[in-house]
Amino acid sequence: MRAYRNLLKQLSEDAPEKLTRLPAEFLAEQTRWLLERDEIYVLEQVNKYVPVMAALSTEAVARAADRALERGVVDDFCFLYAHLPPAWRPDAARIDRACARLARRGNAGGIEQIIGATGVRPALDEETVLRSYNVLVAAGRLGAVDYMRQLSGVPVRFDADAAATGIRALLASGRHGPLRKLARLADVEVSLDAREIHRAVAEAVTDGTLHDLAAALACLRPSPRIEGFTAVFRRLMSEARFAELPALFTVFADADWQTLDARLWHRLLTSGSAPAVRFAFERCDDADLLARQAPDAYALGVTSGDRLLIRLACERGGLPLRTEDARGLLGDALEDGDAPWLDFVAARLTTLPAVDPDRAQLYLARQAAIRPQRVRSDAEALGVPWVPEVGAWLLALAEGRHEVALAGLRDACAHPVAALVAHLPDPDDPAHPAGLPADGAHAS
Repeated sequence: MRAYRNLLKQLSEDAPEKLTRLPAEFLAEQTRWLLERDEIYVLEQVNKYVPVMAALSTEAVARAADRALERGVVDDFCFLYAHLPPAWRPDAARIDRACARLARRGNAGGIEQIIGATGVRPALDEETVLRSYNVLVAAGRLGAVDYMRQLSGVPVRFDADAAATGIRALLASGRHGPLRKLARLADVEVSLDAREIHRAVAEAVTDGTLHDLAAALACLRPSPRIEGFTAVFRRLMSEARFAELPALFTVFADADWQTLDARLWHRLLTSGSAPAVRFAFERCDDADLLARQAPDAYALGVTSGDRLLIRLACERGGLPLRTEDARGLLGDALEDGDAPWLDFVAARLTTLPAVDPDRAQLYLARQAAIRPQRVRSDAEALGVPWVPEVGAWLLALAEGRHEVALAGLRDACAHPVAALVAHLPDPDDPAHPAGLPADGAHAS
Protein backbone atom coordinates (compact mmCIF):
# COMPACT_ATOMS: atom_id res chain seq x y z
CA MET A 1 0.00 0.00 0.00
CA ARG A 2 1.06 3.60 -0.60
CA ALA A 3 1.51 4.38 3.10
CA TYR A 4 4.08 1.60 3.40
CA ARG A 5 5.71 2.73 0.15
CA ASN A 6 6.26 6.13 1.76
CA LEU A 7 7.56 4.48 4.91
CA LEU A 8 10.11 2.40 3.01
CA LYS A 9 11.23 5.42 1.01
CA GLN A 10 11.73 7.49 4.16
CA LEU A 11 13.60 4.72 5.95
CA SER A 12 15.90 4.06 2.98
CA GLU A 13 16.77 7.74 2.81
CA ASP A 14 16.93 8.70 6.49
CA ALA A 15 17.31 5.52 8.60
CA PRO A 16 18.42 2.61 6.43
CA GLU A 17 19.59 0.60 9.43
CA LYS A 18 15.93 0.20 10.45
CA LEU A 19 15.09 -1.52 7.16
CA THR A 20 17.08 -4.55 8.23
CA ARG A 21 14.91 -4.95 11.33
CA LEU A 22 11.60 -5.15 9.46
CA PRO A 23 9.97 -8.61 9.20
CA ALA A 24 10.98 -10.49 6.05
CA GLU A 25 7.34 -11.29 5.22
CA PHE A 26 6.41 -7.61 5.40
CA LEU A 27 9.29 -6.59 3.17
CA ALA A 28 8.51 -9.35 0.64
CA GLU A 29 4.87 -8.29 0.39
CA GLN A 30 5.67 -4.60 0.03
CA THR A 31 8.43 -5.09 -2.53
CA ARG A 32 6.03 -7.14 -4.67
CA TRP A 33 3.60 -4.21 -4.42
CA LEU A 34 6.35 -1.79 -5.43
CA LEU A 35 7.30 -3.89 -8.44
CA GLU A 36 3.72 -4.32 -9.66
CA ARG A 37 3.12 -0.56 -9.50
CA ASP A 38 6.45 0.38 -11.09
CA GLU A 39 7.77 2.08 -7.98
CA ILE A 40 11.24 1.01 -9.03
CA TYR A 41 13.13 3.92 -7.46
CA VAL A 42 11.93 2.96 -3.97
CA LEU A 43 12.56 -0.71 -4.71
CA GLU A 44 16.14 0.11 -5.72
CA GLN A 45 16.75 2.14 -2.57
CA VAL A 46 15.46 -0.65 -0.32
CA ASN A 47 17.55 -3.22 -2.18
CA LYS A 48 20.71 -1.27 -1.34
CA TYR A 49 20.30 -2.31 2.30
CA VAL A 50 18.18 -5.49 2.14
CA PRO A 51 18.54 -7.92 -0.84
CA VAL A 52 14.83 -7.96 -1.66
CA MET A 53 15.30 -8.46 -5.42
CA ALA A 54 16.39 -12.05 -4.91
CA ALA A 55 12.94 -12.94 -3.52
CA LEU A 56 10.99 -11.49 -6.46
CA SER A 57 9.70 -13.59 -9.33
CA THR A 58 11.96 -13.44 -12.39
CA GLU A 59 8.88 -13.27 -14.61
CA ALA A 60 7.52 -10.29 -12.66
CA VAL A 61 10.86 -8.48 -12.85
CA ALA A 62 11.01 -9.14 -16.62
CA ARG A 63 7.51 -7.71 -17.10
CA ALA A 64 8.44 -4.62 -15.10
CA ALA A 65 11.65 -4.19 -17.14
CA ASP A 66 9.60 -4.40 -20.35
CA ARG A 67 7.21 -1.73 -19.08
CA ALA A 68 10.08 0.56 -18.10
CA LEU A 69 11.71 0.10 -21.51
CA GLU A 70 8.48 0.85 -23.37
CA ARG A 71 7.86 3.99 -21.29
CA GLY A 72 11.45 5.18 -21.63
CA VAL A 73 12.11 5.18 -17.88
CA VAL A 74 15.78 4.44 -18.33
CA ASP A 75 16.96 4.36 -14.71
CA ASP A 76 14.26 1.84 -13.79
CA PHE A 77 14.98 -0.33 -16.82
CA CYS A 78 18.73 -0.44 -16.22
CA PHE A 79 18.25 -1.44 -12.58
CA LEU A 80 15.80 -4.22 -13.43
CA TYR A 81 17.85 -5.42 -16.41
CA ALA A 82 20.83 -5.99 -14.14
CA HIS A 83 18.74 -8.40 -12.03
CA LEU A 84 17.53 -10.53 -14.93
CA PRO A 85 19.23 -13.67 -16.21
CA PRO A 86 20.23 -13.44 -19.91
CA ALA A 87 17.33 -15.57 -21.14
CA TRP A 88 14.79 -13.15 -19.66
CA ARG A 89 16.31 -9.94 -20.99
CA PRO A 90 14.76 -7.96 -23.89
CA ASP A 91 16.26 -8.74 -27.28
CA ALA A 92 18.28 -6.27 -29.37
CA ALA A 93 15.32 -5.41 -31.62
CA ARG A 94 13.21 -4.22 -28.68
CA ILE A 95 16.12 -2.22 -27.32
CA ASP A 96 16.59 -0.68 -30.79
CA ARG A 97 12.96 0.44 -30.87
CA ALA A 98 13.17 1.88 -27.37
CA CYS A 99 16.36 3.79 -28.22
CA ALA A 100 14.71 5.19 -31.35
CA ARG A 101 11.91 6.60 -29.18
CA LEU A 102 14.48 8.10 -26.82
CA ALA A 103 16.35 9.60 -29.78
CA ARG A 104 13.22 11.29 -31.09
CA ARG A 105 12.74 12.84 -27.64
CA GLY A 106 16.34 14.03 -27.55
CA ASN A 107 17.25 11.71 -24.68
CA ALA A 108 20.82 10.94 -25.76
CA GLY A 109 21.83 10.36 -22.14
CA GLY A 110 19.22 7.62 -21.82
CA ILE A 111 20.58 5.89 -24.90
CA GLU A 112 24.07 6.08 -23.45
CA GLN A 113 22.80 4.50 -20.21
CA ILE A 114 21.11 1.66 -22.05
CA ILE A 115 24.24 0.93 -24.08
CA GLY A 116 26.27 0.84 -20.88
CA ALA A 117 23.78 -1.48 -19.15
CA THR A 118 23.01 -3.87 -22.00
CA GLY A 119 26.01 -3.72 -24.33
CA VAL A 120 23.53 -3.33 -27.22
CA ARG A 121 24.50 -0.59 -29.66
CA PRO A 122 21.24 0.53 -31.33
CA ALA A 123 20.90 0.92 -35.09
CA LEU A 124 19.15 4.24 -35.60
CA ASP A 125 17.76 5.31 -38.97
CA GLU A 126 18.64 8.67 -40.50
CA GLU A 127 15.18 10.20 -40.04
CA THR A 128 15.22 9.42 -36.31
CA VAL A 129 18.73 10.82 -35.85
CA LEU A 130 17.94 14.03 -37.76
CA ARG A 131 14.91 14.56 -35.57
CA SER A 132 17.07 14.09 -32.49
CA TYR A 133 19.51 16.70 -33.82
CA ASN A 134 16.72 19.27 -34.04
CA VAL A 135 15.50 18.50 -30.51
CA LEU A 136 19.01 18.60 -29.03
CA VAL A 137 20.11 21.72 -30.90
CA ALA A 138 16.96 23.53 -29.80
CA ALA A 139 17.88 22.66 -26.20
CA GLY A 140 21.46 23.87 -26.71
CA ARG A 141 22.88 20.39 -26.01
CA LEU A 142 25.72 20.34 -28.51
CA GLY A 143 27.64 17.62 -26.66
CA ALA A 144 24.65 15.30 -27.03
CA VAL A 145 24.44 16.17 -30.74
CA ASP A 146 28.05 15.06 -31.18
CA TYR A 147 27.37 11.87 -29.24
CA MET A 148 24.45 11.01 -31.53
CA ARG A 149 26.57 11.75 -34.58
CA GLN A 150 29.27 9.37 -33.41
CA LEU A 151 26.73 6.72 -32.45
CA SER A 152 24.83 6.85 -35.74
CA GLY A 153 27.33 8.08 -38.31
CA VAL A 154 24.69 10.47 -39.67
CA PRO A 155 26.16 13.89 -40.58
CA VAL A 156 24.78 16.71 -38.43
CA ARG A 157 22.01 18.76 -40.03
CA PHE A 158 19.35 20.80 -38.31
CA ASP A 159 16.63 23.33 -39.07
CA ALA A 160 17.10 27.08 -38.78
CA ASP A 161 14.26 27.26 -36.24
CA ALA A 162 16.00 24.69 -34.02
CA ALA A 163 19.24 26.70 -34.22
CA ALA A 164 17.49 29.95 -33.32
CA THR A 165 15.78 28.30 -30.34
CA GLY A 166 19.08 26.77 -29.22
CA ILE A 167 20.87 30.11 -29.46
CA ARG A 168 18.24 31.66 -27.20
CA ALA A 169 18.49 28.77 -24.75
CA LEU A 170 22.28 29.03 -24.56
CA LEU A 171 22.14 32.81 -24.17
CA ALA A 172 19.59 32.54 -21.35
CA SER A 173 21.68 29.92 -19.52
CA GLY A 174 24.96 31.82 -19.87
CA ARG A 175 26.72 29.07 -21.85
CA HIS A 176 28.76 31.38 -24.04
CA GLY A 177 31.22 28.84 -25.48
CA PRO A 178 28.50 26.54 -26.90
CA LEU A 179 26.60 29.67 -28.05
CA ARG A 180 29.59 30.76 -30.11
CA LYS A 181 30.00 27.25 -31.53
CA LEU A 182 26.32 26.97 -32.51
CA ALA A 183 26.31 30.43 -34.08
CA ARG A 184 29.24 29.43 -36.27
CA LEU A 185 27.72 26.08 -37.18
CA ALA A 186 24.24 27.36 -37.94
CA ASP A 187 24.93 30.62 -39.79
CA VAL A 188 21.29 31.70 -39.45
CA GLU A 189 19.83 35.11 -38.76
CA VAL A 190 18.49 35.39 -35.23
CA SER A 191 16.59 38.44 -34.03
CA LEU A 192 17.10 38.71 -30.29
CA ASP A 193 14.99 40.96 -28.14
CA ALA A 194 16.90 43.75 -26.40
CA ARG A 195 15.62 42.46 -23.06
CA GLU A 196 17.33 39.10 -23.69
CA ILE A 197 20.64 40.85 -24.32
CA HIS A 198 20.30 43.17 -21.32
CA ARG A 199 19.57 40.18 -19.07
CA ALA A 200 22.56 38.27 -20.45
CA VAL A 201 24.86 41.30 -20.04
CA ALA A 202 23.74 41.84 -16.44
CA GLU A 203 24.46 38.20 -15.58
CA ALA A 204 27.81 38.28 -17.40
CA VAL A 205 28.87 41.40 -15.50
CA THR A 206 27.98 39.68 -12.24
CA ASP A 207 29.75 36.45 -13.23
CA GLY A 208 32.80 38.16 -14.75
CA THR A 209 32.17 36.59 -18.17
CA LEU A 210 31.47 39.73 -20.18
CA HIS A 211 34.35 39.08 -22.57
CA ASP A 212 33.03 35.59 -23.36
CA LEU A 213 29.53 36.95 -23.93
CA ALA A 214 30.80 39.69 -26.26
CA ALA A 215 32.77 37.13 -28.28
CA ALA A 216 29.68 34.93 -28.60
CA LEU A 217 27.39 37.81 -29.61
CA ALA A 218 29.90 38.89 -32.25
CA CYS A 219 29.37 35.49 -33.96
CA LEU A 220 25.61 36.00 -34.34
CA ARG A 221 24.05 37.28 -37.52
CA PRO A 222 23.17 40.09 -37.17
CA SER A 223 25.41 40.84 -34.21
CA PRO A 224 23.05 42.32 -31.60
CA ARG A 225 23.90 45.61 -29.89
CA ILE A 226 22.06 47.42 -27.12
CA GLU A 227 22.23 50.72 -25.29
CA GLY A 228 23.21 51.32 -21.69
CA PHE A 229 26.97 51.70 -21.96
CA THR A 230 27.42 54.35 -19.27
CA ALA A 231 25.95 52.39 -16.36
CA VAL A 232 28.00 49.27 -17.03
CA PHE A 233 31.13 51.29 -17.75
CA ARG A 234 30.82 53.08 -14.40
CA ARG A 235 30.32 49.82 -12.54
CA LEU A 236 33.40 48.21 -14.09
CA MET A 237 35.44 51.34 -13.39
CA SER A 238 34.30 51.47 -9.76
CA GLU A 239 35.33 47.86 -9.31
CA ALA A 240 38.65 48.37 -11.17
CA ARG A 241 37.71 45.67 -13.71
CA PHE A 242 39.63 47.32 -16.54
CA ALA A 243 40.28 44.11 -18.48
CA GLU A 244 36.54 43.79 -19.16
CA LEU A 245 36.11 47.26 -20.68
CA PRO A 246 36.87 46.24 -24.30
CA ALA A 247 33.82 43.96 -24.33
CA LEU A 248 31.58 46.97 -23.86
CA PHE A 249 32.55 48.32 -27.27
CA THR A 250 31.30 45.12 -28.88
CA VAL A 251 28.03 44.89 -26.97
CA PHE A 252 26.86 48.50 -26.70
CA ALA A 253 25.79 50.63 -29.65
CA ASP A 254 26.16 53.79 -27.55
CA ALA A 255 29.73 53.01 -26.41
CA ASP A 256 31.62 56.27 -25.92
CA TRP A 257 35.17 56.08 -27.24
CA GLN A 258 35.98 59.40 -25.57
CA THR A 259 35.96 57.62 -22.21
CA LEU A 260 39.22 55.91 -23.18
CA ASP A 261 41.69 58.58 -22.17
CA ALA A 262 45.44 58.13 -21.67
CA ARG A 263 44.96 56.86 -18.12
CA LEU A 264 42.53 54.16 -19.22
CA TRP A 265 44.66 53.09 -22.16
CA HIS A 266 47.52 52.59 -19.71
CA ARG A 267 45.24 50.58 -17.41
CA LEU A 268 44.22 48.33 -20.27
CA LEU A 269 47.81 47.83 -21.41
CA THR A 270 48.92 46.85 -17.92
CA SER A 271 45.86 44.73 -17.06
CA GLY A 272 47.60 41.40 -17.77
CA SER A 273 44.61 40.33 -19.86
CA ALA A 274 45.56 39.33 -23.42
CA PRO A 275 42.19 40.41 -24.94
CA ALA A 276 42.39 43.79 -23.19
CA VAL A 277 46.01 44.40 -24.22
CA ARG A 278 45.22 43.30 -27.77
CA PHE A 279 42.26 45.70 -27.87
CA ALA A 280 44.54 48.56 -26.77
CA PHE A 281 47.15 47.74 -29.42
CA GLU A 282 44.42 47.67 -32.06
CA ARG A 283 42.73 50.93 -31.04
CA CYS A 284 45.12 53.20 -29.16
CA ASP A 285 46.75 56.01 -31.16
CA ASP A 286 49.52 56.79 -28.64
CA ALA A 287 52.55 55.32 -30.43
CA ASP A 288 54.94 56.14 -27.58
CA LEU A 289 52.75 54.38 -25.02
CA LEU A 290 52.48 51.29 -27.24
CA ALA A 291 56.25 51.22 -27.78
CA ARG A 292 56.85 51.32 -24.01
CA GLN A 293 54.38 48.50 -23.35
CA ALA A 294 55.33 46.38 -26.36
CA PRO A 295 57.83 44.08 -24.53
CA ASP A 296 55.26 43.17 -21.89
CA ALA A 297 52.57 42.72 -24.54
CA TYR A 298 54.85 40.46 -26.56
CA ALA A 299 55.64 38.31 -23.51
CA LEU A 300 51.94 38.09 -22.67
CA GLY A 301 51.18 37.03 -26.23
CA VAL A 302 53.77 34.25 -26.04
CA THR A 303 52.54 32.87 -22.70
CA SER A 304 48.87 33.04 -23.72
CA GLY A 305 49.42 31.78 -27.26
CA ASP A 306 47.85 34.96 -28.67
CA ARG A 307 49.40 35.22 -32.13
CA LEU A 308 47.60 38.43 -33.03
CA LEU A 309 48.89 40.16 -29.91
CA ILE A 310 52.45 39.17 -30.81
CA ARG A 311 51.98 40.54 -34.32
CA LEU A 312 50.64 43.82 -32.95
CA ALA A 313 53.49 44.13 -30.45
CA CYS A 314 55.97 43.69 -33.31
CA GLU A 315 54.19 45.85 -35.87
CA ARG A 316 53.02 48.68 -33.61
CA GLY A 317 55.64 48.36 -30.89
CA GLY A 318 58.67 47.92 -33.13
CA LEU A 319 59.83 44.59 -31.67
CA PRO A 320 61.59 41.80 -33.56
CA LEU A 321 60.00 38.34 -33.78
CA ARG A 322 62.12 35.73 -32.02
CA THR A 323 62.68 32.50 -33.94
CA GLU A 324 61.94 30.29 -30.93
CA ASP A 325 58.58 32.03 -30.38
CA ALA A 326 57.67 31.71 -34.04
CA ARG A 327 58.55 28.01 -33.91
CA GLY A 328 56.39 27.42 -30.85
CA LEU A 329 53.32 29.08 -32.33
CA LEU A 330 53.63 28.10 -35.98
CA GLY A 331 52.26 24.59 -35.44
CA ASP A 332 49.00 25.82 -33.89
CA ALA A 333 48.74 28.51 -36.58
CA LEU A 334 48.98 25.88 -39.31
CA GLU A 335 46.39 23.71 -37.61
CA ASP A 336 44.05 26.70 -37.39
CA GLY A 337 44.66 27.69 -41.01
CA ASP A 338 46.09 31.06 -39.92
CA ALA A 339 47.54 32.30 -43.22
CA PRO A 340 48.20 35.86 -41.94
CA TRP A 341 50.49 34.43 -39.23
CA LEU A 342 52.41 32.42 -41.79
CA ASP A 343 52.82 35.56 -43.91
CA PHE A 344 53.94 37.52 -40.85
CA VAL A 345 56.54 34.94 -39.84
CA ALA A 346 57.81 34.58 -43.41
CA ALA A 347 58.25 38.34 -43.68
CA ARG A 348 60.07 38.60 -40.35
CA LEU A 349 62.41 35.60 -40.50
CA THR A 350 64.97 34.64 -43.14
CA THR A 351 63.81 31.01 -43.12
CA LEU A 352 60.76 29.40 -41.57
CA PRO A 353 61.25 27.00 -38.65
CA ALA A 354 60.80 23.30 -39.40
CA VAL A 355 57.14 22.28 -39.20
CA ASP A 356 55.24 19.10 -38.41
CA PRO A 357 54.38 17.45 -41.77
CA ASP A 358 50.82 16.56 -40.76
CA ARG A 359 50.06 20.09 -39.63
CA ALA A 360 51.53 21.43 -42.87
CA GLN A 361 49.32 19.10 -44.95
CA LEU A 362 46.26 20.06 -42.89
CA TYR A 363 47.03 23.76 -43.40
CA LEU A 364 47.49 23.31 -47.14
CA ALA A 365 44.19 21.41 -47.34
CA ARG A 366 42.41 24.32 -45.65
CA GLN A 367 43.99 26.76 -48.08
CA ALA A 368 43.07 24.55 -51.04
CA ALA A 369 39.43 24.83 -49.98
CA ILE A 370 39.33 28.61 -49.52
CA ARG A 371 42.43 30.16 -51.15
CA PRO A 372 43.72 27.65 -53.73
CA GLN A 373 46.03 30.24 -55.27
CA ARG A 374 48.16 30.12 -52.08
CA VAL A 375 48.81 26.38 -51.98
CA ARG A 376 51.91 26.19 -54.18
CA SER A 377 53.71 29.18 -52.64
CA ASP A 378 52.80 28.15 -49.08
CA ALA A 379 54.04 24.61 -49.68
CA GLU A 380 57.35 26.00 -50.94
CA ALA A 381 57.63 28.34 -47.96
CA LEU A 382 56.95 25.47 -45.55
CA GLY A 383 59.37 23.21 -47.36
CA VAL A 384 56.93 20.32 -47.78
CA PRO A 385 55.42 18.70 -50.88
CA TRP A 386 51.65 19.15 -51.19
CA VAL A 387 49.93 15.75 -50.99
CA PRO A 388 46.24 16.55 -51.65
CA GLU A 389 44.84 13.16 -50.60
CA VAL A 390 46.62 13.19 -47.24
CA GLY A 391 45.63 16.80 -46.60
CA ALA A 392 41.98 16.12 -47.42
CA TRP A 393 42.01 13.08 -45.12
CA LEU A 394 43.46 15.07 -42.22
CA LEU A 395 41.00 17.93 -42.84
CA ALA A 396 38.07 15.51 -42.74
CA LEU A 397 39.35 14.18 -39.42
CA ALA A 398 39.81 17.70 -38.02
CA GLU A 399 36.25 18.58 -39.02
CA GLY A 400 34.78 15.46 -37.44
CA ARG A 401 33.84 13.67 -40.64
CA HIS A 402 34.80 10.31 -39.17
CA GLU A 403 33.35 8.24 -41.99
CA VAL A 404 36.31 9.48 -44.05
CA ALA A 405 38.69 8.37 -41.32
CA LEU A 406 37.29 4.86 -41.33
CA ALA A 407 37.45 4.73 -45.11
CA GLY A 408 41.14 5.67 -44.95
CA LEU A 409 43.11 6.56 -48.07
CA ARG A 410 43.09 4.87 -51.44
CA ASP A 411 46.82 4.43 -50.96
CA ALA A 412 47.08 3.51 -47.28
CA CYS A 413 50.86 3.59 -47.56
CA ALA A 414 50.67 7.35 -48.20
CA HIS A 415 50.32 7.91 -44.44
CA PRO A 416 51.27 5.65 -41.50
CA VAL A 417 48.12 6.42 -39.49
CA ALA A 418 45.97 5.75 -42.56
CA ALA A 419 47.66 2.38 -42.86
CA LEU A 420 46.82 1.68 -39.22
CA VAL A 421 43.18 2.71 -39.71
CA ALA A 422 42.89 0.49 -42.76
CA HIS A 423 43.60 -2.55 -40.56
CA LEU A 424 41.20 -1.66 -37.73
CA PRO A 425 38.25 -4.04 -37.21
CA ASP A 426 34.99 -3.12 -38.93
CA PRO A 427 32.56 -1.64 -36.32
CA ASP A 428 29.68 -3.35 -38.18
CA ASP A 429 31.34 -6.73 -37.75
CA PRO A 430 29.41 -8.82 -35.15
CA ALA A 431 32.75 -9.59 -33.52
CA HIS A 432 33.41 -5.90 -32.93
CA PRO A 433 32.76 -5.03 -29.24
CA ALA A 434 29.70 -2.87 -28.67
CA GLY A 435 29.81 0.18 -26.49
CA LEU A 436 30.56 3.85 -26.61
CA PRO A 437 31.94 5.59 -29.71
CA ALA A 438 35.67 5.18 -30.12
CA ASP A 439 36.68 8.51 -28.65
CA GLY A 440 34.59 8.00 -25.51
CA ALA A 441 32.27 10.96 -26.13
CA HIS A 442 29.34 11.29 -23.77
CA ALA A 443 25.79 12.48 -24.21
CA SER A 444 25.87 15.05 -21.42
